[in-house]
Amino acid sequence: MQAKVFFKQLVNSKSKALLGLFFSFLSIIIFLVNVEYYNDEKYDVFVENRIQQLSKVADDVIFDIKNNIKEVSEDEPDFKTLLSLSSLPVYIYEKGVLQYWSNDKLKLKYIEDKLFTYFVEDVVKKGNSFYYVRKSNIMLYNQDYEIFVIVPLLELRDYPTTIMSHYVDEFVFGTNEIPRIDKYKVNENYKPVYSKHKNYLFSIDVSKQVSIELFPWHIFIFSVLVATFFLLSALSSFITESIHKGASIYIMLSVFVIGVLALHEVVFSIVNNPIIKNEYEILSTLGSPLIPAWDSMGVIFIDLIFILLVYRWVTKNFKDLFSVQSMKTLNVKVKVALSSSLIILLFVILNLLEAVYLNVLQYALDLNAQFSVFDISISYILAHLIMLLGFLLAGVYSHVAFRIIGWWLDFYGKALAMLFSLLVIFCIQFIIEPFDLIVINVLSIFTGVTLIFDTTKYLRTGKFKAIMYLMSHIMLFSVLAAAVIEKNDTQKDEEFKQKFAYKLITNDATLKAFLKETINDVQDDDRVIDAVAFLNKPHAIEVTKLIKTDIMDLFGHRYDIRVNMAFDNGQVVNSEYTYQQLIDNFYDGPKNVPSDIIGLNNKMDLQKGTYSYLCNIPIIDKFEVTDTIGYCLIELNTKSLEGNYLQSSILDENYNINYKQEDYSYAIFFKKELIFSSGDYTYTNDFLQEFEIDEGSTLVSNFEYNGFEHLLLPNANNRIVVISSKEFNIFDFIRTFSTYFTIIVFFVFSYYSVKNYVADPKEYNRSFSSKVQAYLNVSIFFPIFTLAIVMGLVMVKSSRNDIQRQYIEKAQTVAINLFQSTDMDVVWTQEKELKLDNFISELSNIMQADIRFYDKKGFLKATSDDELFEAGILSEQLNPMAYVGIMQDKKTRLVLKERIGNLEYNTSYIGLKAFNTGDVMGVVSIPFFKSLNRFDDRTVEVVTTIMIIFTVLFITLLPIVHYAALSLLNPIKLIIPELNRITLSKKNEPIKYNSNDEFGLLVGEYNKMLSKLEESKKELERSQLESAWKDVAKQVAHEIKNPLTPMKLYLQQLERVATTDENPKLIKATKMLISQVDTLSGIVTSFSSFAQMPVPKKEVFNLSKVILECIMLHSSKGKIQFSNTQVGHDVFVEGDEKLTARILANLILNGIQAAKDDVPSNIIIDLYENGEKAIITVIDNGKGIPEEYQSKVFIPNFTTKETGSGIGLAVAKRGVEQMGGSIWYETKENEGSSFFVEFLMSSKEQ
Repeated sequence: MQAKVFFKQLVNSKSKALLGLFFSFLSIIIFLVNVEYYNDEKYDVFVENRIQQLSKVADDVIFDIKNNIKEVSEDEPDFKTLLSLSSLPVYIYEKGVLQYWSNDKLKLKYIEDKLFTYFVEDVVKKGNSFYYVRKSNIMLYNQDYEIFVIVPLLELRDYPTTIMSHYVDEFVFGTNEIPRIDKYKVNENYKPVYSKHKNYLFSIDVSKQVSIELFPWHIFIFSVLVATFFLLSALSSFITESIHKGASIYIMLSVFVIGVLALHEVVFSIVNNPIIKNEYEILSTLGSPLIPAWDSMGVIFIDLIFILLVYRWVTKNFKDLFSVQSMKTLNVKVKVALSSSLIILLFVILNLLEAVYLNVLQYALDLNAQFSVFDISISYILAHLIMLLGFLLAGVYSHVAFRIIGWWLDFYGKALAMLFSLLVIFCIQFIIEPFDLIVINVLSIFTGVTLIFDTTKYLRTGKFKAIMYLMSHIMLFSVLAAAVIEKNDTQKDEEFKQKFAYKLITNDATLKAFLKETINDVQDDDRVIDAVAFLNKPHAIEVTKLIKTDIMDLFGHRYDIRVNMAFDNGQVVNSEYTYQQLIDNFYDGPKNVPSDIIGLNNKMDLQKGTYSYLCNIPIIDKFEVTDTIGYCLIELNTKSLEGNYLQSSILDENYNINYKQEDYSYAIFFKKELIFSSGDYTYTNDFLQEFEIDEGSTLVSNFEYNGFEHLLLPNANNRIVVISSKEFNIFDFIRTFSTYFTIIVFFVFSYYSVKNYVADPKEYNRSFSSKVQAYLNVSIFFPIFTLAIVMGLVMVKSSRNDIQRQYIEKAQTVAINLFQSTDMDVVWTQEKELKLDNFISELSNIMQADIRFYDKKGFLKATSDDELFEAGILSEQLNPMAYVGIMQDKKTRLVLKERIGNLEYNTSYIGLKAFNTGDVMGVVSIPFFKSLNRFDDRTVEVVTTIMIIFTVLFITLLPIVHYAALSLLNPIKLIIPELNRITLSKKNEPIKYNSNDEFGLLVGEYNKMLSKLEESKKELERSQLESAWKDVAKQVAHEIKNPLTPMKLYLQQLERVATTDENPKLIKATKMLISQVDTLSGIVTSFSSFAQMPVPKKEVFNLSKVILECIMLHSSKGKIQFSNTQVGHDVFVEGDEKLTARILANLILNGIQAAKDDVPSNIIIDLYENGEKAIITVIDNGKGIPEEYQSKVFIPNFTTKETGSGIGLAVAKRGVEQMGGSIWYETKENEGSSFFVEFLMSSKEQ
């Protein structure tokens, strides 16, 4: 009830206006606070304050670490303990050697970046990146420890990718915009930033205005939208109230339009403000907006909200805004034409919304890459909200439109309007094809069913019918959503196939040109010549790294790059192999080496269907032109396309993780013969014979074949690349349909439940049918929902464990191979250096995974993905959590979740232990980039399967539950009319219900109640008759008794006179009259006793004694025999002794008087005990009571005797009942009667 009152108050226009003003005021405050630093005078102050706050946190971290180091007795820092103290990246050095790190993303080098110099607090520049460094020293056990807190402030990538984008510390700079900072530049634009000790740190450019988020801007946007909603709602309520009070409709409508436009303009001026627009990508311009005004996702969303609110107000005030009567009087042809226009407009709206959805979804997916299925961006969520809002708007429009059509057209008119509109639509579709066929077909069916059965009226007529009407809308829009998703996925699939196909064309002219240029540059590079000429291996290593870096910048994402240098003395830099062995390995053996290998060489890998390149560059002496002093070998091997390598994804600026390569099959044909294939699809040599492909053709569009969609890309070198993916089948459609169906059902039914409760909360308490329906729904759907959740959690956990087990097994396999194939155990015990680069590289190619090996101190010793470390993306330290788990907690294996840039993935770690001691010799690490994707794929599969099951069960069980509820309520509906017909004036018929269930028991009790009611009616009639007879008896006794006394005195006097006169006739007549007067007097006395019968006394008396006295009193009468065999010991009862004696005497007298002619009267009087009651039986052998008189025995004034008053038995019944007993009889004609008198026994004896 409190919720109802609250919502009722919100309906008031004043309350809405106050709420709108409150949120408007809140929005203004947030805006003013955030724009305080939006100028070139205060931004440097803001950054300086944030740097000083960061410094304070760093000081606290260093203080805690120092205290911990002093307390422990170990010589080295404890990783596990220090990790719990490090809220910032902390690194501890001892004599320039890193001993502890809380973060494995260290970019700074101790020597190279001059961390050894004296400073307390500084900002270090490395390349285009800046790092805040807080330094402190501590002396412990005669060892000098240096503690560094290093926080990246700004990291600019030379080649930013989807995964490795630029990084900005939003806490320090207050925004995600890239600031312009410099280390030593100070001028009017670059303002200095100082530490809390007033030491210069860096300078920041304040010439460009920057938006600061002291309060998040999304709170500001939310506040603006809420304020707009309440203000618009308040305006709507005010206009509606004014119209109802008699204000001019046109004036109020004008005010409403002006108010809506003003609010709309205010909101759009806010979202288009540069401060806000630059902050949110959802406000950026769409690539190709379908409607010019809808140029961003945010604008579309806000416009849909405005349209929905305005449309709701118009429909709510439809009768006030439009003349209903004049619409009814329109010509039938006009009505049909208008109805057809409304139907056509619905088709246009839905097709327009579909086009908008496709545009928005594509933009949302392009805007933010999804690195897992559940890595959902705001833009992606907003795209689906736009879809749901559009469906809601279309649903409201269709309801109103079909309601109007059903209101003014009959069945034939609706059929004509529908046929005409569909004819127009299909004609337009045939000519210009503006519509989607799925939308047309589904919407045609929905329109036909809705109009023919007039389902719009169900929304107000009945609960189940209303639910089914809503279900029809939900199913329609779920089908349309699935169609939109299918079309979007198809378009994205085709785009990805094209990119993937071009990626597979590896004989790249650009690469070949670059390598030829590189060959010339290397031959002319003095650093290369000097390194080779002087046999300077360290210098040669540095030069090869520079050459490799130059190539990696452009092609590192597609090729594994190796650069080696061979001296003329046979020594080779960066490899254990000789120069000739490197050549032989490239060509897979010395037999395959061509005669001329100088310069650029290439070969096709028939297993992979790709090209590899070898640059064999001779180094010529500067002074002896004919003298070759060495060689530089540059080898480029195409990386695996299976998606297992991590660096190929991170370094690829075109990488698209939304569509994973392992979901696709591909093949490469050379001269129309299959040379390589990969994936689920089985390619054959005659695959291309199914298609006609011209030699000079370019891109072939998608086509379907054998359940797959294929894309063919011919190449000029007689190579054809085929990319294949599974078709979007009916199961995919059902999965998408079920997802949207579940979501829409949840929101729609939640909305209507809240709405109905607020409108009438008592309905939930008083309606039994509502309770039955709700309980049945809960009893059926809640267990299903609970079971689905439990099963989903179990399956997800099982999938997670299964995937982790696979990763652990793969890492164990690598560790076993590494241990068995090397002398690691011997080397470790002898503390010798072991070279593993070549072995790990080969093992990486075999296992199709990146492999890293760390020594027992946690430092990288060998890796197959050295590009990541050389590019500075990863540091050479082991993940500290892995160090704690394996080195300190002695775990053999573990899997950790890690992150590089925007990418999150799992990495498995295996500890290599020595056989003889069990000590850890090193750690094998394998990152699994696809791990989260695989887990998410399985999770999505589980969730969508549950949603499919829910959808099927919901659709099938909903009507079953409804009819089950009806079957449960039918007995109640059967009883209710009978209860309403219960009366005391007529006979009540029992209910016929042939079942032994609970309702059968209820009906049985009801029928028993009816029989008791009939008995009560008879008792009531008897009581009413008895009461009436009391009044009559009192009146009769009064009227008759008064004249009887003088009559008797006169007759007695007359008798004396007759006796004196000795007149026999007169004497006889007088005596006869006196006798009749005595009889009348007795009758009057009986009537008087019945009318004035006092309440019997409550006393304990001996019933046996009373019976014996009555027998003795009447036994003196002739021709009467008594039998009292059952009257024995004393029986004490509660009652009136004298009244009981009179009742018993009356019964004996009635038995005597009922005797047959010439038959002696035989009276049997028995007394027996029945529990707490004593029962007297008086049995005679008289004539019995005729059947027609049996119902009148206890009625006053009824008698079968000529001289009886008919009062005796009535007095007896009343007396017995007043004493708490009962009296009844049994009789048979010509056999006699038996009267039974029941008394309550007493435990007291007198």
